Amino acid sequence: MSSELSNIIRDNHGNVILMEEIQWVCRQHHLGEITRIIGVLGDGTNLPILVETEKGKYVLRYLTHSAPKGRINFIEDILLCLKDASIPVVNAIKNESGDYYSFIHNRMIQVYPFIEGSRFKFEPEHIKSNARMLNMFHTALNSYKQGPLPDESNCPTEENLKKRLNRLYQNKESISKSSLSKIESLYSTIIELWKKADKNNLLETIIHDDWHPWNLIYSEDGSVSCILDFDLVRPGKRIYDVAYCIYWIYLLSPNKMSQTYSKMFIEGYEGLTPEEKNILPLVLAKVGLFFIIEFVSDIETRLKVNEPLIQFFLSQEGKEFLL
Repeated sequence: MSSELSNIIRDNHGNVILMEEIQWVCRQHHLGEITRIIGVLGDGTNLPILVETEKGKYVLRYLTHSAPKGRINFIEDILLCLKDASIPVVNAIKNESGDYYSFIHNRMIQVYPFIEGSRFKFEPEHIKSNARMLNMFHTALNSYKQGPLPDESNCPTEENLKKRLNRLYQNKESISKSSLSKIESLYSTIIELWKKADKNNLLETIIHDDWHPWNLIYSEDGSVSCILDFDLVRPGKRIYDVAYCIYWIYLLSPNKMSQTYSKMFIEGYEGLTPEEKNILPLVLAKVGLFFIIEFVSDIETRLKVNEPLIQFFLSQEGKEFLL
């Protein structure tokens, strides 16, 4: 085969990935001789390349940000624990040195068997099975030991929101004064409400920290066939995962079904404490704020979308719609 791919593939730093590099990864992980490059799956933070070899189909996942070996092993141990609880996950395939990853050209790569299935659709069975699976995930890991933490987090904790806001101030010349004022007002309101909120009985567990509907694969009957992307797993309040998923469902639901589908998710999850239900709208507002200030780029657009969403979740109607 040629050393260059017919369609040039670049990693998320812009570097070209050659065929010989992909062949090397396949040899390192004993995948057999490569027969074709099927293509890139999705456009997320990392770069997953689907390949076919004489042994089957595999995903070569190029990590945009490398993780220490201890962190990788912690994640893989969590996956083994989830498997023991009959939760559908797949471990990375070890290389010839017994590691769950390989390095080439300063790039960390993990290899997984390809899982057939369909992506998320806004259908009742997908929403309910997603929620049930999240509950099973939290239950299986509620007494799991803490391990090395990731460098980043999607958790809208006070600390993380403050960290993101400080990053914003370092680049405030690229944000209009009126937008910055709105962001500061939203931040102050949310933090003050959080300080006053009853945070007792908010259950802790290992959380996924990136549990959006498209990080799961679904079977034909609508059940979950695999959970994906464990890069951010960490200890935390389970209500953060619940709110994170509802945020995406509410934001992207078609045909004015946001509230219906959000309630459906809560019903599917089952077992939230009264305190968790009461604080959920506020956590949703925190998630909305997080995604405004996560990055400076395109912040005006994200503010325009999320500000009314946050105001709704903080309103009396917003506090009541999930009850």
